[in-house]
Amino acid sequence: MPGSNQITKNETMMIKKYISYSLFALLLMMGVGCDSWLDQRPINGVVKQDFWKTKEQVRSALMGAYASMNGNYRGYHLAERMFVWGELRGYMVALNTGASFDEIQVILGNIQSTNRISDWSGFYGTINLCNNVIDNGPGALDTDPTFKVEDLNNYVAEAKAIRAMMYFYLVRSFGDIPLSIEAVDSDEDQLTIPKTARAEVLQQIVKDLEEAEPEIYAQHETNADSKGRMTRYAVNALQADVYLWMENYEAAATAADKVLAGPYALVRQENWLQEIFVQGNSQESIFEIQYAAPQSNPFYPMFSTTIGRRYLAYPSVLEETFGFSIDSPEDIDLRSIDATLKSSGEIWKYIGLGPNQRREQTDSYANWIIYRLADVMLMKAEALSQIGRGEEALEIVAEIRERGGAIPETEENPSASSANDMVRYILRERARELAFEGKWWFDLLRVSKMNDYSNLDLLLNAAIVNAPETNLSSILNQLRDTRSHYLPIYNVELNANPLLEQNPYYLK
Repeated sequence: MPGSNQITKNETMMIKKYISYSLFALLLMMGVGCDSWLDQRPINGVVKQDFWKTKEQVRSALMGAYASMNGNYRGYHLAERMFVWGELRGYMVALNTGASFDEIQVILGNIQSTNRISDWSGFYGTINLCNNVIDNGPGALDTDPTFKVEDLNNYVAEAKAIRAMMYFYLVRSFGDIPLSIEAVDSDEDQLTIPKTARAEVLQQIVKDLEEAEPEIYAQHETNADSKGRMTRYAVNALQADVYLWMENYEAAATAADKVLAGPYALVRQENWLQEIFVQGNSQESIFEIQYAAPQSNPFYPMFSTTIGRRYLAYPSVLEETFGFSIDSPEDIDLRSIDATLKSSGEIWKYIGLGPNQRREQTDSYANWIIYRLADVMLMKAEALSQIGRGEEALEIVAEIRERGGAIPETEENPSASSANDMVRYILRERARELAFEGKWWFDLLRVSKMNDYSNLDLLLNAAIVNAPETNLSSILNQLRDTRSHYLPIYNVELNANPLLEQNPYYLK
């Protein structure tokens, strides 16, 4: 992956140059070894007194925020947690023999506050790194005459964009959450705060993105930098996603259009696996968490059937989502077998090198894709379907299907004037295009909760198809209670922060 290596080597050299002090300061800000995101005390005064003096230090602090997303930070990889939160409850992902007890409990619908999948500390750790850049970075303008204002503004904008993305994952997964937008960098800082209503968190996300958009660079120094760091287009993609969640469809379509006007193009289908998932940083890519030696990704033990064996695709993904039939084996959605998954159910996107060649565990360096063009195009289609522009939405879906090599069996003809029929068709196309990219549960929940949960049957049907029969009745009853759609607050956080209250569903 030449592009991915480029950014990693460049930024590694940058951080190594300042390792004698700045990396030490970064580790202090990260709160390495702490049990809770709230316990992030550095040695009092060290960071502010001796750091934040030069543009290089501000940049290295920002790179620390990016590094926290691709390493084993606070006990897990953020990309792994993004996958689990975005897929496991949607019943496209089955558990294999290597699944943990916590993962099994999620599939069984028995999620308790002791389940480590609810550990949000890595996300808040990254948020605090961003808060430090936002709060303390501007001070370097007074001590470094070579620091350009536009570069500072870009660094702060990148930090706000990352912070907004972290909070978007949290608010979709937990609902009401603590909202911390000030750096924790001394013993005098407040270390315990209560939850904030989800609507207020979403407004802060919107505010961060609105402030970031005019200041952040549209592109960075290299192609890999432009894919591996937040840009104006990545901000627009996140805006479209946030506005869809908030049911602000006009704003979502406007934000998506800004991305579509950018320097992106769909990868040809014959190169789909190779360019997007093997090489990475493709012409379709908007933002990816970068991996390169020596920092491998967590995907091999997650998806491989030879080592780890944690996750498989349910048979229904191949048969119902992609429309494969054993009676017509030649009719295959080109995104399915040997691209997204194998006929055995092995999830292939992030461990395959080609139709018949898998990565070695020592070469597991595929990037984790947060946003790519096809995703944003389908976001736009969803927004258009809700504002009386159904014909345009259908044209977008048709373009994605043609590029993807979709088969006639999965083609639908909803009325362009039926917003609900349209959004359901678009949802099913998102399942085909974006399978196992950490999107499905969030997509299901977003569409299900539209118009005061008018589409709750989507969540119920997903469980009916694949949830364990022994637990199906209790799982369906759980899903009917919309409070269960958000994870419990992890018991470690509750014990560490007396101001936190458990989410209502888990109090009974």
